[in-house]
Amino acid sequence: MPINSRTKGVSYERKVVGILNEFFLQNNFDVTCKRNLDQYQTAGQSDINIPFHSVECKHYKEGNWLKPEWWRQVCESADNEGTIPVLIFKFNRVPTRVAIPLHAVNPEWEVDNQKMAIMSMDDWLEILLKNWSIYKEQNATI
Repeated sequence: MPINSRTKGVSYERKVVGILNEFFLQNNFDVTCKRNLDQYQTAGQSDINIPFHSVECKHYKEGNWLKPEWWRQVCESADNEGTIPVLIFKFNRVPTRVAIPLHAVNPEWEVDNQKMAIMSMDDWLEILLKNWSIYKEQNATI
């Protein structure tokens, strides 16, 4: 029986939500995330919203690199939501990768979503942990 691509996507989003909620719990962040069910009714919304970030998840059978339209999609969601774009993507038998703009790595750098870094999920979570208070401070002034 073939796997429905939408079912596969929903399953992957749930997995990412679980990883993020475990991260928040382990690091004593007062945050719980869930899938954004409104994404199916309204265009331009991300799959998962966490404070300061719009997260888009992609899981495909074949491939090895992100597609430019995925990055455009998450940047559009982030622009609509006033947040940092995060693209989490995975292909079968290939580790999960995360794309974020360079200013999310170093918040002192110019905001330019077209300059991005690709990293492992663990590396992104380490950046989140390190920069969370900075993101929070920056957003308090908006």
